[in-house]
Amino acid sequence: MSEAPPADPAAATPPEHLDVRRVVARYVPIVRWLPGYDRADLRFDAIAGLVSWGVMVPVAMAYAGLAGMPPDTGLVTAFAALTAYAVFGTSRHLKVTTSSSVAIMSASVVLAIAAGNAAYYVQLSAALALIVGIILIVAGAARLGFLSQFLAASVVTGFVIGLAFTITVGQLPALLGVPGTSGTIVQELMAIVESLDELNPYTAALGIGSMVGIFVLKRIAPRIPGALVALIVGIALSTILDLPEEGVAVVGDVVTGVPIPGLPSIPIGDIVFLVAGAFGIVFLALAESIGAARSFAVRHGYEIDPDQELIALGAANAGAGLFGGFSVDASFSQSATGEAAGNRTQVSSLIAAGLILATAIVLAPIFANLPLSVLAAIVIASVLGLVNIAELRRYLAWKRTDFLLAMTALGGVVFTTALMGMAIAVALSLLAILYQASRPYIAVLGRIPGDPPAFADADRHTSAEPVQGFLLVRPNVPLTFVNADVAKDQIMTLIRARPSAPEAVVLDIGATADLDVATTDMLDALHKELQASGIELRLAQVRGSVRDRMRRTGLMGVIGEDHCYLSDEAAVATPLPSPQPGAPQVEIGEM
Repeated sequence: MSEAPPADPAAATPPEHLDVRRVVARYVPIVRWLPGYDRADLRFDAIAGLVSWGVMVPVAMAYAGLAGMPPDTGLVTAFAALTAYAVFGTSRHLKVTTSSSVAIMSASVVLAIAAGNAAYYVQLSAALALIVGIILIVAGAARLGFLSQFLAASVVTGFVIGLAFTITVGQLPALLGVPGTSGTIVQELMAIVESLDELNPYTAALGIGSMVGIFVLKRIAPRIPGALVALIVGIALSTILDLPEEGVAVVGDVVTGVPIPGLPSIPIGDIVFLVAGAFGIVFLALAESIGAARSFAVRHGYEIDPDQELIALGAANAGAGLFGGFSVDASFSQSATGEAAGNRTQVSSLIAAGLILATAIVLAPIFANLPLSVLAAIVIASVLGLVNIAELRRYLAWKRTDFLLAMTALGGVVFTTALMGMAIAVALSLLAILYQASRPYIAVLGRIPGDPPAFADADRHTSAEPVQGFLLVRPNVPLTFVNADVAKDQIMTLIRARPSAPEAVVLDIGATADLDVATTDMLDALHKELQASGIELRLAQVRGSVRDRMRRTGLMGVIGEDHCYLSDEAAVATPLPSPQPGAPQVEIGEM
C-alpha cells in the first residue's frame, strides 16, 4: 500500500481564507513583521519607547492647548494615534502623534463653529479628526499617495515656519502671564506690549526659565528630554512654593482614565464645514508625513508604501477621533528623538503608547499643579525647531523662485489664518507646477560624433555639431494642453531666428508618453504650417503609446508613418526629398 503524499497546506485552506489573509497582510502590515520580530531589537525599542514617552507626555498636553482641548485629551490622542500607526504603518521610525501645525489648524477650523461652547468644541475636534481619517483612508485605498508630491517642499517649509511664528506669538501671553488676545500677529504683539505692566513676575520667570533650560539641555545633553525635565521641575516648584496663590495659572484638575470609543454627535450642517477644513489638514499631512517617512526609509535602507502610509495616517486620525481626541500628523522631531534613542521598529511606538495610556489612567492627577507657562515654554521650544532658516538660505542661493514661494506661504499664514495659509500653500504649489509645465525649455540639438552618435543640447555641449539641412529640437517636459501652443511658438521662433530656413524640423518627443487633444491639434497645425513653407516635419523618439494615439486620432495619416522615427539618428539619416520644381516657397516670417 503506497504512502499518501503530504498534504498541501495551501490546498487544504479554502480559497476565500487565502484571500482574507492576503488582504489582511496587505492592509495591516504588523501581521507581516511582528511574528518575525527579532528579540535582539527589543532592548533598543524599549529604550526608544521610554524616551519617546518622556518627551511626548508634556508635548501632547501642550499641543492639546494649541488645539483648544483639555490637557488630558492630548494623552488620549497620542495613545490612539501611536497605536493605530504602529499597526497600519510601513515606516519603522515614524511617530504619528500630536502635532503643533495640525493642532493649530484644527483649532482654526473648529473655533468658528463651536461658538464658545466648550463641550461642543471637544465633539467638533473629535469629529474633525474622524473626517480627516476617513478622507486619508479612502485616499490610500484609491492609491492617491502620489498626491504628496503636489505640495512643493519650499511651500511647505514657508507654511511651517509661518505656523511656528503664529504659535510662538500665541503662546507669549501664557508664558509671561499677561492677558491673552486675538487678531493678526502684529495686533497680538502690540496687545502684549501694551499689557506688559500686568505681567506676573512668577509666571514670566518660570516660563522663560523653563524655555532657557530646555534649550540649554538640548545643547549640552541632547539625550535628556528637556521638556520632561521642565515639566517635573515646574510641577515641583508650583507645589512647593504654592505658586497658584501668587497668581500663576496652572492646569488644574485633569480627568483620569480613557474615554470609551464612540462617534461624536454633530449636525449635518456643521459636518459640511468640518469636511472643508479637513481637506486643508489632509494636504498638510500628505506632505509632512510621507515626506518624513521617505527620509527615514532612505537613511535606514528600507521601502515604504505611500498608499499604505495614507491608510495608516488615516487610521491614526480616526482612532484619535473615536477616543475624543483631535487631529494628528507625523512628528519629525518625535521620530528623530526615537531614532537617536535607538528605535528599530514600531514596537517602540507600542511601548510609548502603553506608557502614555498608563499615564492617562494613573498619573494624570499629578499634572494639576503644572503651570501653564511651562506648557507654553515647551510649545515654543518645540516649534522654534521648525524655523529652518538654513533651508530658506538654500532656496535663496539655489533658486529664488522657491524662496519667493516659501516667503509667500509664510506670509499667508502670518497675515491670515492657518487654514487660509494652507489654502494659499496648496494654490501656490499647483500654480508653480502649472507655470513650470507651461514654460518648456526647447533645446536645439546637435550631433556628437561617436559610434553610435549622440544628440545633445548644442548650447551646453560645444562638441555637438548641427546637421546640415535639419533643425532638431527637444522639449524638456512632456507636451500637454498646458504647454503645447507655447512649445509650437518657441519652435517657430527658432526657425525664424536662423539665417536660412531648414529643409526639415525634427521634433524629439521622447518625454511625451501620450497625446491629449490640444497636443494633437498643435502637431497637426505645426505640420501644416511648416508644410506650407516647404519644410518637412519629422517626429523622433516616438513611443508606441504615442503612435497608437496618432493612429486613433488620424494624426498619423496627416504626418505619415514614414515621418515617425525611433531615434534622432534615424530621423536625420533618412535622405531629404529633392525640392520639386515650381513648389511654392513661403517665408516663415511672412506667415
